[in-house]
Amino acid sequence: MSILADQFLARNPKTRLISFGQGIPFYDTPNHIKKAIRRALSEADTAKYTLEPGITELRELVAKKYQAKSSEIMISVGCQEAMACALATVIDPGDEVLIPSPTFASHIEQILQFNGKPVFVPLIEKQGWRLSTKEFAKKITKKTRAILFSNPANPTGAVLGQQELADLVDLARRKNLILISDETYDFLTYDNLRHISLAELRHGQNDNLIVCGSFSKKYALTGYRIGYAFAIEGIIDHMLKVHDALAICAPAISQKAALAALKGPQDCVAGFIKSLSRNRDLMCYELDKMSDIFEYQKPQGAYYVLAKYKKPALNSFKLALEILQRVQVITIPGAAFGPTGEGHLRFSYAGEPNDIPEGFKRLRKFFRS
Repeated sequence: MSILADQFLARNPKTRLISFGQGIPFYDTPNHIKKAIRRALSEADTAKYTLEPGITELRELVAKKYQAKSSEIMISVGCQEAMACALATVIDPGDEVLIPSPTFASHIEQILQFNGKPVFVPLIEKQGWRLSTKEFAKKITKKTRAILFSNPANPTGAVLGQQELADLVDLARRKNLILISDETYDFLTYDNLRHISLAELRHGQNDNLIVCGSFSKKYALTGYRIGYAFAIEGIIDHMLKVHDALAICAPAISQKAALAALKGPQDCVAGFIKSLSRNRDLMCYELDKMSDIFEYQKPQGAYYVLAKYKKPALNSFKLALEILQRVQVITIPGAAFGPTGEGHLRFSYAGEPNDIPEGFKRLRKFFRS
């Protein structure tokens, strides 16, 4: 949708687009990180490869977060590459990976890319997109190799609780499966809800748990493409083989930006959360005003709303494209997130606050015409 919007803008350069599409936070990179980046440009090693696993100090800081060893951490080219390394390590051609539906679109594509088979397990929308371990258990076959999910979830904004995670971990251990968790939005929950990392349910050195994370959203570093993975050494060692083949190492300049982010003041993160919480409330207010068109589950985390539109015959891809062309608002078709995503549109509220009322003004015009 972003590419189509860019093409539309090339044909109509005077048009002002409103984006509820890609999850790019509107706030700028904090100044203390920018200063560190400028300083890094004068350092000779910034132009060179780092160790494949990443700069040692950075791995040690990430390891501290998980009470782990630095040898259990791999620095990656964004969370996306960490997830790719995990899947390439875990699955062989024909292996099945259980994923919630709706789920992050790229997770589906990555499973397919490594010749795996995504098996969709529907979430319970009316209960806030809750996950049912019993439904996951029903989908397990002899070919099932892994369970993959995001928490907080993209595109639903749901946050898994302690019991849900514990049940998933128990299921994976009983069935000898790998659990892969994308925790890009681990910092971003609302209403005093605490994010519980999969890493907190670690059980010794034989765990088949892989946690992938990112600096992109937490510190406004999306363009720097810097993330990480945490797993036991036996898994990380194999992931590093894939990482070396794909990228050799994450860019040194990006790793130094991440170092500055972790070592510097964290009040900027609290400010980002406060701003995004206001954006969430504003978007929910606008959706409530269109209750004849949309119904939705209020997100508990991340910065997305997956809203169901009350005209089920409409194809979400065609609808999103028509909205773009007629009122110049970017949305993401729900079908991109799995079969139960059809009939929905995903709205990101990571953008400028003033764009939210303007975007919904255009949406009201579109639907009521």
